[in-house]
Amino acid sequence: MIPADFNLKIAEIHDDRNRGASELARCCLAILAQAARELPAASGEEWRERLSGLSLELAETRPSMTPLRNLLRCWRNGLAADAAAPLALARQAAAARAEELSERSRRAVIDCARHVAALLGAERTIMTHSFSSTVLASCRLLKEKGLRMIVTESRPLEEGRRLAEQLSVWQVPTVYITEAQMALFVGQADAVLVGADSVLADGSALNKAGTALLALAARERGIPFYVACESFKWRDASDPPPGLEEMDPSELKVPAWPGVTVRNIYFDVTPARLIGAWIDETGVRRNAAQ
Repeated sequence: MIPADFNLKIAEIHDDRNRGASELARCCLAILAQAARELPAASGEEWRERLSGLSLELAETRPSMTPLRNLLRCWRNGLAADAAAPLALARQAAAARAEELSERSRRAVIDCARHVAALLGAERTIMTHSFSSTVLASCRLLKEKGLRMIVTESRPLEEGRRLAEQLSVWQVPTVYITEAQMALFVGQADAVLVGADSVLADGSALNKAGTALLALAARERGIPFYVACESFKWRDASDPPPGLEEMDPSELKVPAWPGVTVRNIYFDVTPARLIGAWIDETGVRRNAAQ
């Protein structure tokens, strides 16, 4: 049985609408590091079983976000070896592994951004949709190199505002639009750059709903479309397809009209054929099919 305070943390991850997949995965690792140190257990085996259960519950809170699945699976795979040691040492080893994986994730975002900046170069207008920590890190590297941005608001929670606000602080010239205007503005961009919550084994990218529409609009205008995210977001071919999370319809703030069903699906899937290149911490992989 998982203590009540950890159940509360699981609920917080499930309900979080502000942080992206990588940030939430690192939050989960911080929870596991704390649990490894504090979770009551009479033996190493009981400790391992309880931590494994907590890890699995955390991984399933956000099924569209592959970093939770991959990073937590990496962490969980070491528990058997940990549990063979005296409990005090096992606790230290498991907590340290969670912290090391979290740091690897942070470094991956930074390294990914370096490759993005080298690919895009100076004096470019870049369009993006929603909010991505990798896109933000890329903008940080390009902000003094003539970067111009086109940012969608990304309803219903308008994640794009967070990026636009930071770009304003950096004095990066930015056009802020509704996603309904994406096809109108994509022709003004030199490239489209988005993050991803998951990348399927075939290269299709799962990201905030509207991304697939932006990719189609970019293809129609001949604008390169790039997906940038750390390799922890790639799913194995053996992994089941991620669910497309559907959130509370009340976020759309519409009345309860009789006979009207309100849907609030957060993610869509952009086919690999629409993606010009995938960028992760190891470099740029161009789509050979284009």
